[in-house]
Amino acid sequence: MTIFTSWAIPHKTRLNGLMGGLMITLVSCQTPPPINDEDLAAPATPTAPTERLSVPNGGVSDNGPPPPPANSYLAQLPPDATNQLVSLAINIAIPTYLPADMTLANYGIGETATGRPYYWLVYRDNQDRCFAIEYSATGIGDISLENKEPLDHALFGKDYSLYHGKFPNGGAGELPESDLFTDWLEGDDGFYRLVGAGLVNTHDYGQSNCSNISVKEAIAVTESLSYLPTDIRTLDLVPTKPDP
Repeated sequence: MTIFTSWAIPHKTRLNGLMGGLMITLVSCQTPPPINDEDLAAPATPTAPTERLSVPNGGVSDNGPPPPPANSYLAQLPPDATNQLVSLAINIAIPTYLPADMTLANYGIGETATGRPYYWLVYRDNQDRCFAIEYSATGIGDISLENKEPLDHALFGKDYSLYHGKFPNGGAGELPESDLFTDWLEGDDGFYRLVGAGLVNTHDYGQSNCSNISVKEAIAVTESLSYLPTDIRTLDLVPTKPDP
């Protein structure tokens, strides 16, 4: 019995060591628990402050880009002028073509002493060339110059001309320098025309010392006249030729 006992103790010790090694092996082979996606989330990065956009006149906008430049509007009419024109409740003829570098220099909108609407739009470029678009509610007698060119207008028809040069008679009170202007173009609500530098300089349009655009440019501007859309969202500026 003593021999059996002395042998059993070392054997038990070896068995315990074997079981311990097996437990270590089993623990090391266990599948690790799944990793939560949140544990992989990158640490929060500080957000830079939102840059505020500069707007004209030193203002700052928190709600989007600044307004467009003044010369980007239809016929370069700022919203205030457009609203005033629409308030006249008439068809507003505006140029849909402008020579290069031509900008809206001044405008007048209102009613005459007799309550009739009127407006004028003066355009001028960086070379001090100018012209104006005028509207009159009533018929005005046409005058002519020494030269004339036919107009073929999609909106107003073909029975009109552009005049340029000097006045043929040179009568007292007439402008001595060369000028250009068109006939009054008759629409449903009144009459429209283009006038050149001579008349712009002498009218109370806030301009002086400007010269004429070319005859070709004047014809192109006149033939581009179209009615301002009442629904500005459509911008349908292609005029319809009148019925023959």
